[in-house]
Amino acid sequence: MKKYAVQPGDTLSGIAHREYGDGGLFPAIARQNHLPDPDSIDVGQELLIPYITRRHLAATTDSPAARKQITQRYYGTEDTEVQLIWETVSGVAQREIQPGAWLHMPELADVGHHTVIEGETLAGLAARWYGDDHLALLIQLANHLPAGAEPAPGRVLIRPGLNRRRTVAGDTLRTLCSEEYGPADPDTRIGVAAAANYVDRPDTLFSGQVLHFPS
Repeated sequence: MKKYAVQPGDTLSGIAHREYGDGGLFPAIARQNHLPDPDSIDVGQELLIPYITRRHLAATTDSPAARKQITQRYYGTEDTEVQLIWETVSGVAQREIQPGAWLHMPELADVGHHTVIEGETLAGLAARWYGDDHLALLIQLANHLPAGAEPAPGRVLIRPGLNRRRTVAGDTLRTLCSEEYGPADPDTRIGVAAAANYVDRPDTLFSGQVLHFPS
């Protein structure tokens, strides 16, 4: 989470669009900061900005050229391995991207790092960091590791920025937030998580629903 001082002309939706690629996520910022009126913020006011994985709205027909343009826009390259990173995260590596779909664009610059210890595997790290061991490929590609290779102890890995995600299976948002964040300030955590996932009714989730938990 970072701090941001409101500038002249700022709106919450504008800040959300700049930070997340989706202005509709402004309620996550409002709930994190307990703003009674999201339309009223003051120049100089300091806001806490939760980390939510940046999103891209697919607005054109899917094609190899369109995917290259997305990769260039967010990562400054047309490298196919970098392209595969966001395709894997968004579940579109082997299926068509429909116009109107939201794609998750993990952060690869200025991210955290991790020093591997004995016994750690990419699958184990992916499960711990992102809640999904299948995202081991994300870590592999971000660190230019050969397919099937495990990092040696002492290796410093780039930790791509991506929110943890959970698949709902008889859970409530309250229990999931308690597991993700602990007992502190549960109502704020629930409000931010609900806003980040466009959940209008936090007490009503469906089995198999995938939720992303802001950092």
